Amino acid sequence: MKRLALKYRPKTFEQVVGQEYPKRIISQLIRNGQSCANLLLHGSVGSGKTTLVRIYAAALNCEAPTATGDRCFACRQCKAWDAGDDTGFTELDTPKFRERRALEIEIDRLLESAKCGKRTVIFLDEAHVLSKYRDSFDFLLKSVEETPPGVSFCFATTAVERISDALRSRTIMLELRPLTHEQSVGLLARTASEESLTFHPEALSLLAGLGEHQPRNMLQALDKMGLTSDGTKITRDRVADVFGVDYIEHLIQYFEALGAGDFNLQTRRFLRWSDSVRNKARLIQLFLVGLYYVELCGLDVSVEPVIASIREEERSRVTNAFMKRLPTIDLKAFFESLLNAWPVVTSDLSDEALLAVLMRFQASVNRGEIVPRSNEAERITAQPVGQEVPITASGRILRKRDDEDAPKDPAYLHRSHVRSIFAAASFLVQQGHPPFNARIIIRHRLFGHEEQAEASKHFAKFSQALKGQLENWGGSGLRVFVQERDEDEGSCGRVIAHVPDAKVADRWLKKWHRGDRVPGKEDEAITLEMVPEGEMLDGHWSCVRWLCGGFNPTDPIFAKLNIESAYRRVAGNIGKRTRLDFSEPLGAAARRKAELECGVDLVSAFDDKQWGRLYDGWELEEFRCRKEQKLLWQAALADVVARYPLDGSARSKEVQDYELEELRKRWAASAPVRPWAIWSRP
Repeated sequence: MKRLALKYRPKTFEQVVGQEYPKRIISQLIRNGQSCANLLLHGSVGSGKTTLVRIYAAALNCEAPTATGDRCFACRQCKAWDAGDDTGFTELDTPKFRERRALEIEIDRLLESAKCGKRTVIFLDEAHVLSKYRDSFDFLLKSVEETPPGVSFCFATTAVERISDALRSRTIMLELRPLTHEQSVGLLARTASEESLTFHPEALSLLAGLGEHQPRNMLQALDKMGLTSDGTKITRDRVADVFGVDYIEHLIQYFEALGAGDFNLQTRRFLRWSDSVRNKARLIQLFLVGLYYVELCGLDVSVEPVIASIREEERSRVTNAFMKRLPTIDLKAFFESLLNAWPVVTSDLSDEALLAVLMRFQASVNRGEIVPRSNEAERITAQPVGQEVPITASGRILRKRDDEDAPKDPAYLHRSHVRSIFAAASFLVQQGHPPFNARIIIRHRLFGHEEQAEASKHFAKFSQALKGQLENWGGSGLRVFVQERDEDEGSCGRVIAHVPDAKVADRWLKKWHRGDRVPGKEDEAITLEMVPEGEMLDGHWSCVRWLCGGFNPTDPIFAKLNIESAYRRVAGNIGKRTRLDFSEPLGAAARRKAELECGVDLVSAFDDKQWGRLYDGWELEEFRCRKEQKLLWQAALADVVARYPLDGSARSKEVQDYELEELRKRWAASAPVRPWAIWSRP
């Protein structure tokens, strides 16, 4: 089942789909005089770790590498490589070495036999297996740190947490991430076309999900479909049949029963569905979220590829069932209340507990009422990037009624955008991260990208590259950014971040893809502005107000934010593309996790409408308070676990879960009084 994965294995950096940051770092090593470096690539199975290492090894020995860092394919060394002479590359399958000494001998032999003048890559796959040895990675450290000239150690692992800190510190760490939905479907579509296979779009979406967005896994799945193809167009149902994932029709029928409000029918269809209770619960929640965003909000959101493969007519079957039973209800608001009612599903919940959750969910659906969320409920809803559901300080999701007076003009930032920006910026300080001190603008037109679609893709590449550099410079990499479009300047991206070294950042920003910039406008394509040193949080909030400068001035709360006139602008209509995004550790899920970790709700001056407190720096006091509270909360949790230990029985698990839930209730009922001057809560 590796035929297509091998046939279409990339040979150049350009052929590798996604992975922009690892590609850029490795290709730069080639451009910098074919530098030998020790690399540690980590990511899921089939993500392309070995492929990148092989491209690197081949380019190291090329006699005339290209400007992109790829090998030339024409020189003597490249021809030898293509003919099978890959002596500059040795792959060691680490799990096959039963004893450390055998691996040590083999590495010593390779180091001694490395030919002078020929660069050599020693590649240890599944390197985390080394942790089984008594001395772990210590025997490798000296060899890696003092490699002979022309020798590079490369490691690949699917469990980077098992690699010792000492070995990590001696390598360049590069993470390979799953491809996006668009990248996955694009890769499958191109390969299928090359193989003269024709697919329905939903079939490719399903294959992408089954392959977990990893290139090798997806191509193996495509290979399987090719081997079982009868020459006709391959449908989603055909893919589902071949891979045994026939749950889509079960899912549709279950939701039709929910729409009809028939508890007995719902239960029968749920039990007839042959799958684990946990997977059924996961798919029900994903479909609930997907139906809400796609069908009811009209947003082109891919919640999950398998759910994305569900056809429009199938989604309509579900919504029609709800509309027939509830003709007068606001279906969008009804689904919002169902999302609010969905509990946090943790990995330790038993099948019995999950069934109880689902029965309560069905009862809520069947009542057909829009139920407001209670303050004490602990809930979290799934959400797409850029469409954040804001959470108030009391833990409830903001309802539509909170924004009834908020105008929505596609040429400006909406109130929900600004709310999310302030939430992320305030949370950043409350968590103890360095405040924002830099404002960056990238003008896509000056890179030759006139159309918004091209500009958005270009901005995504820049943002990912910037994240890696911010981390390399010693920063957190956390940032918030918006996309805007100006009639004169075209599309641009605005970013606020913490930059540890302005000079280093300025040099990198001036060099990034400089060859792609419009001649004569190179220094205008990306600009950096630092807030004056010593301003601390004043500079941080100045960056936030600058980013919010495209906020709709007709919004009633616009004047309360005191955005400087010099920052005010029209954000421009960018269509349905993501307007706002930020680093995942600043998102709603991360904020909710922070609440659960210390047992105290987050405070938000914006959500509490304390406009006079937005910029006075109360977050620094809150950071200290939350640190102390987290220690107390963790100690209380540990005490419960110690008093009600698990002995492997279901009964002990039930008792411990009950006691932990009771602790949470008591903790919430006796929320601590903050030692600093907090405002009165609404």
